[in-house]
Amino acid sequence: MASIYDIAKMAGVSVATVSRVINGEKYVAPETREKVQKILRETGFIPNANAKSLTKKKTNTMAVVVPDLTNPFFTEIIRGIEQQAAQRKMAVIIANTDEDLEHERLAIRSLMGRRVDALILASAARAGKEIRSSLRDDIPLVLLDRKPNGLEADLVRSDDRGGAEILVDYLFALGHRRIGFISGKAGISTAKNRLEGYVAALRGHGLEPEQELMAPGDFQRTGGREGILKLLALAQPPTAVIAANNIEAIGALEALREKKLDVPGDLSLVCFDDLELASQVYPFLTVAAQPVKTMGAVAAQLALERLAGQSSQRREVVMRMTLLERRSCRRV
Repeated sequence: MASIYDIAKMAGVSVATVSRVINGEKYVAPETREKVQKILRETGFIPNANAKSLTKKKTNTMAVVVPDLTNPFFTEIIRGIEQQAAQRKMAVIIANTDEDLEHERLAIRSLMGRRVDALILASAARAGKEIRSSLRDDIPLVLLDRKPNGLEADLVRSDDRGGAEILVDYLFALGHRRIGFISGKAGISTAKNRLEGYVAALRGHGLEPEQELMAPGDFQRTGGREGILKLLALAQPPTAVIAANNIEAIGALEALREKKLDVPGDLSLVCFDDLELASQVYPFLTVAAQPVKTMGAVAAQLALERLAGQSSQRREVVMRMTLLERRSCRRV
């Protein structure tokens, strides 16, 4: 198949002129345009993104980097991003990092090399310095769900502290006083904010947080399993547990069933995120729900506005969580 360079040679014009014809731009003489278009038709030339970007310096692509595509939270966010991008006729490139910082660096460098127009990033990094060197200086960047320390960019996230307070308030109203917490991945802002919200809410009810009731987690099923087993092993186990996300809650449920323990009969269980997992497992989980798809759409909109030069100030959009009460808790 002929390349853009072949077309330029056949027409006796520059590559830039061919690119202008392909992109429908001005500043090409009518006879030259007609000549190039005739050769394009005869050769069956199909322009690629790089050729079209020679004069526009745009690829009409938006990149999304997420830490775990198996987590329905991120797949739902991507749906929101794709729908917003499609309205601007932009393609979306998705990269999964498996919560691995080196994979994230490699993915970002690859995307920067492809000259994507904007980047939406849910980072596994704890600090901005860990990934800053991989980013292009001119890339419109929107951080999603997580904020590495020291990395200044537009940010879309949920009110994680507020969500934790909603769950603690709900359990407290049911009479629970020993409320356990399985945290998220250490060093991630989302996990940190949810744990801080849990501690603040307990103190707001006159309860002093106990370190033994705070089990480490990792936002994965393994963390949920290990966390709940650690809490069950206490001399005085909690009567209710909050999991940092619904994936951990599923892991906790599996471990409880293996122990022949009933939810909510033996233990009340709540979590963050209202996705299919939370509403389909039994018992149906009570959750602090985030407007996940909307988060993706807003992140895409911020990136598009940056790309269009419509904003110069850093923006942070914080979305409220709401309580969805189901069947995973009982009154004590």
